Amino acid sequence: MNDVRNTGKRAVYPKVVINQTLGTEEFIDVLHDRLRTVDKGVLRGVISGIADSLVSLLSKGNNVTLDDIGTFSMSLKFLDDKPTEIQEEGDPMLYRRVGVKDLNFKISPKLIRDLQMNTRFERMTTGARELKKNLYSFEQRIENALAIIDEKGHITLGEYAKVNNLSRTTASKELAKITADPNMPIDYTGQASHKIWIRRKGE
Repeated sequence: MNDVRNTGKRAVYPKVVINQTLGTEEFIDVLHDRLRTVDKGVLRGVISGIADSLVSLLSKGNNVTLDDIGTFSMSLKFLDDKPTEIQEEGDPMLYRRVGVKDLNFKISPKLIRDLQMNTRFERMTTGARELKKNLYSFEQRIENALAIIDEKGHITLGEYAKVNNLSRTTASKELAKITADPNMPIDYTGQASHKIWIRRKGE
């Protein structure tokens, strides 16, 4: 970052590099992967019900805390152009138009800890730190790979990285960990650039 204060020093800050913004349907797909026995229509209804319930509760002056997620609250603002300072002693500030300013969210400590544990940080070539978000758990990444293996007989390093939202370096390390464990369902064949990953025999 540039030295905007002319101190002779340049400040460095970690920055999130956004991979993509998931919409409701994409979020439901991810949620359904975790809750296979629950119909997508039910999940869609639950999300809609949460939104409606938040509106109902917050509009009545309540804050809403969802365990392991965080607390929702509402802030207000004046909707007119009148001064916000009290003009004289005893001024009751009557006849002011008030409306909703924003919906505030304070993340729960547990969710912060979970994010810290499940987020992999990678250093960029510029020296800054790039945050890579894991959309899938370790088990889900294996399932994603097996789906491709079962479809075409094998999976490449690039395919494993792409389907699981990983860098090639991280994907390579993870595949090495998987294939080193004889209890895992994935093995490899070939060497160097010709290496591909297959379903382990007996699986």
